[in-house]
Amino acid sequence: MNYLNTNNLNDIKKEIVTFQSSCIESNIISHLVIQSIDGYEINMEDVDGSAKELYSLVANLISNESKGKEISKGDLVYLITLPKLRLTGKQSLLIKGIDKIEDSSTKQNVEVKYKENLLNLIKI
Repeated sequence: MNYLNTNNLNDIKKEIVTFQSSCIESNIISHLVIQSIDGYEINMEDVDGSAKELYSLVANLISNESKGKEISKGDLVYLITLPKLRLTGKQSLLIKGIDKIEDSSTKQNVEVKYKENLLNLIKI
């Protein structure tokens, strides 16, 4: 796993482009997910400025985004984790055929800390 700690969106953009270039398959599906630190999905209207900046950057850089579809092996996941607790709600990562992401063998995982938020770039 690679780590990057930055407050510069241009550094994050470079990291995303590098990540995407290592996953060249044309039919690959991308998922953009925002979650609380305890793993529950968060809606955009519940996030602050820095998380919105990060979400907008990622959303503008990814193609073939799957809204609402189940995550499968081979997919790319752009996971934004906010330092909030939800305690209830919908689990953010439902991976087809895998109970927990910890049980999956991710092919690639890059973690970026942007202000107080985390962005994980994951190839399942």
